[in-house]
Amino acid sequence: MKTVLFINALASPTIVNWSADDPSTLAVVVIVLVSPMLLSIPTQRFWKKRVLKSEIHKKYRKMVDGILTHGYPLQIFRSSLDKAARGWGLDEKEQGRLESDILYPLNAMHFLILPSMILWPILSIFAVILILPLIPLLRFTEWVMIDKKVLAGIVKLIKKYTNWQLIGVPKLARDARKGDVWIHALHRMPTTVFLGLFAYLIAHYLPWTDLHALILASLVYLILASLAIITAVAIDGELAFADNAQRRIIPLETILQDLLTPVVGVGLLLLIGRQVFLTITYPGDGLQNPIIFAISIMVVLYTATIVGALIEWAAGRRAKIIRDTFHRTIIEDENPELYSFIRDPDGRLHLKMTCMLKDFFDNGHRFPEQSLEASIRFEDLMVLPSLVEEGVVTLPPKKPPRKPISSAVAPVAEAFKDKGDDMSEDE
Repeated sequence: MKTVLFINALASPTIVNWSADDPSTLAVVVIVLVSPMLLSIPTQRFWKKRVLKSEIHKKYRKMVDGILTHGYPLQIFRSSLDKAARGWGLDEKEQGRLESDILYPLNAMHFLILPSMILWPILSIFAVILILPLIPLLRFTEWVMIDKKVLAGIVKLIKKYTNWQLIGVPKLARDARKGDVWIHALHRMPTTVFLGLFAYLIAHYLPWTDLHALILASLVYLILASLAIITAVAIDGELAFADNAQRRIIPLETILQDLLTPVVGVGLLLLIGRQVFLTITYPGDGLQNPIIFAISIMVVLYTATIVGALIEWAAGRRAKIIRDTFHRTIIEDENPELYSFIRDPDGRLHLKMTCMLKDFFDNGHRFPEQSLEASIRFEDLMVLPSLVEEGVVTLPPKKPPRKPISSAVAPVAEAFKDKGDDMSEDE
């Protein structure tokens, strides 16, 4: 109710005389909806300049990128990376920021929701209503999806109907420096946030009062967001599907993003476009007013960001328990193998079995001592073929051919050879 009163106050005729019949109304609606996207562009550029402030930052980023390009987790070369960082004068926070920028890149959608961090004191007035049932709902979702093995059942159902093989693939981000800890959370937040906007637009279609539509949208958002975040936290690990027919490896977390991103993204564009057209063509009171509707989109978007951040924080506190419980369930039922997808010394991509995922899991996510991953040195990695430099394969230097002995030096060399032969005969 407070949200409706606040939005109505912003567009009240006593403040600004908006007319739905005025041609400028469409222009105002477009400006309200598009301006946050335009503001995200300079913010994104500012972030890139903050991450890559000097040549040292670029060198360290190239070093990390080279390891990931060859298919090795940062965990293996953690000591070498730390040694290089100390030599270049980088602290752990700068290391983490550079590593996170590669592992969890931020795009325009991430910077679109950043203004909520500035407006949070105002938005918290609306978000607090949604926060109260949040913790018990998250715990209930965890109980259903993880403790009752619903998520594990879904994974096995996908395996059954697709004939994909369930395997383990080392997580490249294992043992990465944390740096700015919010980067990882912000990386997956757009999907959670847009679920809130998606629920609001769906409820907006119903022939209900504004208050009832907002209550329904809030409930649907909390349920969808809880399911999405618990699932995302649980599958954030080594598990992946091997699609032998298509010759591809699909991490479980990629499947979730591939399912949600197109539906939520395309669905939002269609719903917003259609609703803007309807509110301008058939204007009404409250949320049926085009200007109020445009402002409500921004309020819902940024309020959902605050709630999404709290969902990330609450789920993050139990992330290890959720992840380990889910992985142990899959390991006990399926006993998958762990494969490494790396570039060998000849420059060829190589998929090889390293060990059973259970052994890797029980060993604290460490490779067996006899494996190549456990014994490779950073110096060995640097002589491997690389695709980092502008897409050109850089092979290790070849040993130069031995030059023939010149005619001037030949008699001396022959004399030494004869002397060596005489010494051999004496012996």
